[in-house]
Amino acid sequence: MKITITTTTIHIPTLIEDYIKDIIKYGRQDYVDFVITGDKKSPIEAYEFCKNLQKKYGINIDYMGVEEQDKYMEKYPKFKNYLPWNCLQRRDVAILKAYDNGADIIILIDDDNFLACEDYVGKTLHLGNMKNFDTVETSNGWYNICKHLEDANGRLFYPRGYAWDKRIKDGSYLWKNENIRSVVNAGFWLGDPDIDAVQRLAAPIDVISYNREQNFALGREIFCPFNSQNTAIHRDVVPAYFLCPDIGRFDDIWASYFLEKICWHLKDYITFGQPLVKQIRNEHDLYVDVRAEEFGTKYTSDFCNWIKEIKLTQKTYRDCAIELATKLKEVIDTKSFMELPATKRAFFNQFIDGMKIWTSIF
Repeated sequence: MKITITTTTIHIPTLIEDYIKDIIKYGRQDYVDFVITGDKKSPIEAYEFCKNLQKKYGINIDYMGVEEQDKYMEKYPKFKNYLPWNCLQRRDVAILKAYDNGADIIILIDDDNFLACEDYVGKTLHLGNMKNFDTVETSNGWYNICKHLEDANGRLFYPRGYAWDKRIKDGSYLWKNENIRSVVNAGFWLGDPDIDAVQRLAAPIDVISYNREQNFALGREIFCPFNSQNTAIHRDVVPAYFLCPDIGRFDDIWASYFLEKICWHLKDYITFGQPLVKQIRNEHDLYVDVRAEEFGTKYTSDFCNWIKEIKLTQKTYRDCAIELATKLKEVIDTKSFMELPATKRAFFNQFIDGMKIWTSIF
């Protein structure tokens, strides 16, 4: 087994030293490494920092600056020309490099996700294997995973990208214990969780605990977004998991809904819970974030409704991603201008075009 922890950063990634110490403490250093993608804003000291950590602890840390990424991406010219610099989606390069290096599990962390549990990597080892988990089904097809996080002030909140029209009324729940194969594990966040910018402005949340002993899974045809921080993905799903740079702060959100649809068809599952990180969030202009979430907030319900109705026939994640993107494009092309004005149509098409470029790599 090979596990790669990935991140992208414009800072010196000091937080990874705690992850390394935890890896060594639990004897996982023989099969864990790191891939870190910098950007044009990244300090030159980041490379030296990673090199020194590698020498100190004996764990491989592949820091890819601008030159290293340019050279690596030469074998993927279409994708290289498509993916811009100075964006969080340089994370795609780290995912791709980890995949090319043979990683069985790829863990995505943000550079403000500080370790908040013991044996971090060990809590992702169920990916790709059959294991018993509690699964939840709901009458309305949605489930708020943040029900299992306790806010310091007792507030109810939802993960970023959860459809707003599904927040009004809860459905009824049915819990079952099932033997399932999970291909994504979305870990939770203490402190400042990943919520919508509007919610941050209106009622900031401070998560103090996770209230379940074990992880749980979404049942069949149940939507809830997961983000691209503190999230582990099995290599099988990589050809269907793409973070699009053209749809604002919904790159990971729509990627999660898209992948959930394919998981239902292929009879795989998404698990939530451990491992925990504490997010000490980098500085953000929340009003900029609100604007970056505007279109995704408006269009997510349509996106989910449309992909839910699409019938899939293919048998691999790559082929299902191509089929789902193609059929979603057909749905969009049937809509009149009144139903789908140009700006809205472009938002959907940008996601589809990016997904097609990504799947062509594989």
